[in-house]
Amino acid sequence: VQMLKQAQFSPLSVEKQVAIVYVGTKNLMRSVPVDKVKEFETEYLTQLEMRHPETLAALKAGKFDDNITGVLDTVAKEISSKY
Repeated sequence: VQMLKQAQFSPLSVEKQVAIVYVGTKNLMRSVPVDKVKEFETEYLTQLEMRHPETLAALKAGKFDDNITGVLDTVAKEISSKY
């Protein structure tokens, strides 16, 4: 439930929502404590924006394939390993 919360008047873009929901549904945040979920999300989205803007662009365009999920998985695993 924590991952679905958004700041009032500051909704996330669809591509960012898709990236977050994907990570949550694949149990890639399992090691992240509930009180650190927002911290994880912030770092996850920042890493995607900085290192993989093409992945977010593809999600925005409605694409979703193995290459995209591979990037989402890799970034999530790198960050969740810190918890």
